[in-house]
Amino acid sequence: MNNEFELDSLIKKMAADHQLELPSPGLIWWRAQILKKQQEKARIERPLIFMRMLAAVVCLTVFVWLWISQSKSMTNVLGQQGVLPLLLAGAAVTVIFIGLVWWTKSEV
Repeated sequence: MNNEFELDSLIKKMAADHQLELPSPGLIWWRAQILKKQQEKARIERPLIFMRMLAAVVCLTVFVWLWISQSKSMTNVLGQQGVLPLLLAGAAVTVIFIGLVWWTKSEV
């Protein structure tokens, strides 16, 4: 019981001695300017992010439509032995490039 009383009095003493220190006005202004610039950057980049997603959807839609509309000729082409590895490599490179474009962000 004595330890709790000592701890309680120590905490109260520390709380009474503590003085709240505000940052300098210059630091507050500097932080506000940084937040303002970050918000402006996010606002400016919103259309770019939307257009990237729209471009990916359009490309995927066109690819699927072409694949379906040309399915008979595609089965003939894929039936040849030397073409399939080439097509798979091209698809892998395309996926990698789309991933890189999606991953990288423009720096303002």
